[in-house]
Amino acid sequence: MSDIPDMQIGHIGLFVENLPKMREFYTDVLGFRVTDEGKGSVAEMAFLSRNPDEHHQIVLATGRPENTFSVVNQISFRVNALSDLRMMRDRVVAAGAENVRPTDHGNAWSVYFLDPEGNRLEVYMATPWYVVQPYGVRLDLEKSDEDIFTDCETNAKSRPGYMSADDWRDSVFS
Repeated sequence: MSDIPDMQIGHIGLFVENLPKMREFYTDVLGFRVTDEGKGSVAEMAFLSRNPDEHHQIVLATGRPENTFSVVNQISFRVNALSDLRMMRDRVVAAGAENVRPTDHGNAWSVYFLDPEGNRLEVYMATPWYVVQPYGVRLDLEKSDEDIFTDCETNAKSRPGYMSADDWRDSVFS
């Protein structure tokens, strides 16, 4: 693949029904900042970012028909520690998010939930293990960090195809 330039996901855009409500959720609950907003040629838009080096990571744009099913499978946000994962779980629960579901994927620990318009969001952190996907079991975030690490490591090692995350990266990207 050396003839393909390095590409990274830069930002996503979501059509929304209720721009003020969605802007409030993404700023007040998830910590994004509004970097710009206004009326484009066909929609009102809010540009949001948590990264000062990115003008926007998310664009919310009016135009989603009322009462329509979200076609977003998920939008994922990475954190660096179990304490961050717990904090975000607590924030979304306090905000009334629906379907809050902590999950152990073997290669990641996640908290899934719905935004106000039913888009599935995930806050996750990577683990040092690889487990064949798809895989997911309930994650008990009430346990100590040490107990979560020990229990999940034991479970990951018992799964077919287990290897370290470093070995998996070498096998796929070498």
